[in-house]
Amino acid sequence: MSKNYQHGVLFYHEHSGIDDIYEGLGVVTHQLTQLCKRLSIQLSENEGDIIKYCEQIKDQQYSDDIDILFILGGDGTVNELVTGVMQHELNIPIAVIPGGTFNDFTKTLNLDGDYTKACKQLLNAEPEPYDVIKVNDEYALNFVGMGLIVQNAENVQEGNKDLFGRLSYIGSTVKTLLDPIEFNYTLTSDGETLTGQTSMLIIANGPHIGGGRIPLTDLSPNDGYLDTFIFKHSKMSVVKDIFKKRDSMNWNKVTDGITHLHGKKISIETNKELSVDIDGEIALTTPLEIEVLPQAIRILTLKDKA
Repeated sequence: MSKNYQHGVLFYHEHSGIDDIYEGLGVVTHQLTQLCKRLSIQLSENEGDIIKYCEQIKDQQYSDDIDILFILGGDGTVNELVTGVMQHELNIPIAVIPGGTFNDFTKTLNLDGDYTKACKQLLNAEPEPYDVIKVNDEYALNFVGMGLIVQNAENVQEGNKDLFGRLSYIGSTVKTLLDPIEFNYTLTSDGETLTGQTSMLIIANGPHIGGGRIPLTDLSPNDGYLDTFIFKHSKMSVVKDIFKKRDSMNWNKVTDGITHLHGKKISIETNKELSVDIDGEIALTTPLEIEVLPQAIRILTLKDKA
């Protein structure tokens, strides 16, 4: 098998969702060395380390022949690599190996949620362009959210996520739905302004969030647009609408509980400062200025067999 890349760098955290990270690294490197003539393995000990390594790669202090970056981790770790690539304008493709709880964007890449299978699938994957969300001075690949989605994450007790994974999220979701926090908002999407009260706002680039798929059939992560969802008060209508598939042309005609907007530039103000979830990490507060950066990053993607 021919080597596709000269020099790859594999970033990882010791506290990823993999039970034995060192055994996992052995499995992953066995596959990746079939892709790369040279593979460097880089531990990220602290938040922000991957961004610093991206700066070193840009300045050629790390190495001058790196032509692909691998990340072994969950959605938040993937976001850190995306941020590093975008901030330092690296024209280098990335590859994602799932190592978290939901691994939402790996589904968009048609990769298995099991890292042992996903790293093998990468041998047949090709770089494809994807849009990136710019949020104030930060970057996101999958989504930006506030309200219930942040409240839910904060209700997951520290440490439970690693021990119980999805089970902790299920319990937290029930608790959150029973006591949602509502807020007033002013949202402008490509010149169209909406005001009102809601318990959750989500701006999506990818179709998968929190382990589930958004039922918008034509939502695309590389069409140059973002999809905004404003959740209304009626809990039953929202639950019903979450499971009803439809496209962007008829969403607002057939949907009672969730308003949909399709746009490129979005601004959001709230009556009180709210924490904001970016790809699974609570990293910002309102107000927000959001825009889509079309096809700004290349990610190894397995061709959809369908």
